[in-house]
Amino acid sequence: MLSPINATVAILTALYAWNDFLLPLVILTDPSDATLPLTKYIFQSEFSTNYNLAFASYLLATLPMILVLIIAQRWIIGNVTRRAVK
Repeated sequence: MLSPINATVAILTALYAWNDFLLPLVILTDPSDATLPLTKYIFQSEFSTNYNLAFASYLLATLPMILVLIIAQRWIIGNVTRRAVK
């Protein structure tokens, strides 16, 4: 009965860890150790933005989370509908 709730908590925790920006920005000093949100931030500067590289990095950074969401969504919906029939 708790499987949809566990899947929801897992999705939210994965999204939080994947999109964490402020803590790595404060702690990491070496640009080669940057996380994906920090790397996306580096593509933008004060006076110019390379939109082609920026949007390509946004797409590549969101693809793993979209796949996790699709897999977990099937699990959540499957468990909810299985419990509703009983």
